[in-house]
Amino acid sequence: MTKFILLRHGEPTYDEVVKLGFKGTGLALAPLTQKGISDVQETAKNKIFENSDILISSPYTRTMQTASIIAKRHNLDINVEPLLHEWIPDLSNNYNTEEEFLELIRTAKCDWELKKRNHNHICSFKTEALDHVQERAIEALSKYLDYNKVIVVSHGLLISTLFKEKVRLQTAGFIMVTDSEINENLKQIGMGKTLCKK
Repeated sequence: MTKFILLRHGEPTYDEVVKLGFKGTGLALAPLTQKGISDVQETAKNKIFENSDILISSPYTRTMQTASIIAKRHNLDINVEPLLHEWIPDLSNNYNTEEEFLELIRTAKCDWELKKRNHNHICSFKTEALDHVQERAIEALSKYLDYNKVIVVSHGLLISTLFKEKVRLQTAGFIMVTDSEINENLKQIGMGKTLCKK
């Protein structure tokens, strides 16, 4: 049995990357705020992270910065997992600000209560289907089923795709689940895929 500690990144600031004119996935280069750093440092003190075997992280700056704080405290290396990246709200990458990103989310109607998991048919732009986000997460986590305890630093939406009930983690928040609990959630959602060793 593998235990996964699913940790959402700390609070980011987009001010500098917006000022530099970055847009779309360029906004992923946003670092943590001072509060975000402090919150993650506080989270890192939690005994739940002790005796972890490995730490894996989304490649985005906010997740890598979060992962580095946790890894330093618990003497772990960081494995970068590209499949753990944030949901892509606009595959054309034309959004320029955090506000536009949030508006894309509202427009895409990511409403878990309505279970609109593939919403491209209702959007005026092409967005990554939530089923695809979930499949990416399953593929990434399946690589680590030989470990006892894995810290996973990623994004709130990606983490929430692994649960039947709504899971809304605050920044620097976490939840620990086993591989069998994730698989049970995936079955209840009606997902054909589950975590399995390759």
